[in-house]
Amino acid sequence: PPRCSAAPAARCNSPTGETMSEMRQRRGDRPTETEEVAERPGEWSPEQKQQVEEKLASLMKSMKGNPKPGTSNEAKKFRDELAEDPFNLQAIFGLGKAYAADEQWERCCNVMLRGFKRVGELESNEDRFEFLATLAKASMNLEKFRQALAVVNDMTEPEDKDDLRGLNLMRTQVYCHNGDLQKGLKAFNACIEGSSFQDAVKAWAACSRGLKQVNGWGVTKNTILKLAETEEEKKQLESIDKLCEFKDDVHKLQTTKTISDLRLWLLTGFLVFLLVVLISILYWFEQRNLARMEWRK
Repeated sequence: PPRCSAAPAARCNSPTGETMSEMRQRRGDRPTETEEVAERPGEWSPEQKQQVEEKLASLMKSMKGNPKPGTSNEAKKFRDELAEDPFNLQAIFGLGKAYAADEQWERCCNVMLRGFKRVGELESNEDRFEFLATLAKASMNLEKFRQALAVVNDMTEPEDKDDLRGLNLMRTQVYCHNGDLQKGLKAFNACIEGSSFQDAVKAWAACSRGLKQVNGWGVTKNTILKLAETEEEKKQLESIDKLCEFKDDVHKLQTTKTISDLRLWLLTGFLVFLLVVLISILYWFEQRNLARMEWRK
């Protein structure tokens, strides 16, 4: 009998040492799905993909920022100042930053919109930039993309290189989510100009949803690929591509669930309204019939 100690189990079943896949190919049979995946190194089977998706969903849930409950002491201080002077721009700025630090984006957005058109009253360029950047970030987290676009359009380019890179990163996301591919690509190229591969690929991953929305994902991937100097970096790029695909799929599922929950609440509210109207009509008919009976008597 053939010796099989160092061969895969699939070869042990064949006296010629052929694998099951090779035997099927020789006979003209189609290989199984598992064998197709096994013969294509670097590709994941459906089971592996599902496992990675589940792990990624769990990881995203654990990494997802959760607003801190209540109101921090810092926020209370500025809120009290605003109660005394509702038009105090510095208090609006301070309260907005305090809410942003606690990731309370709805509250942050609401209070900073009160000072949006007065941002020019702030003395320093740094304060004006930080005010608008905080409001734009809050708007993006709430997926109020048109509002974020209006804020970004009012921002002037800062002198600090890191701040400018951050602004171009935000511009990429904002322009893409508003359907402007050309401006999005221009902002992305400005963001990664002079960056290392590692910094560029992080920026690319951060903009994945927006770039995919305007079909700019493949174009920018080629741009990042040109920065890869080693095979290891090329493999890293492919891995990040797959992870971003899973991440964006999870976001779609979460968004769909949120929309479904909202529709359910709206439908429930509408049915309750119809029930109240029906009861009111029946009550009116009943009172009318009783009034007629009384009149006949």
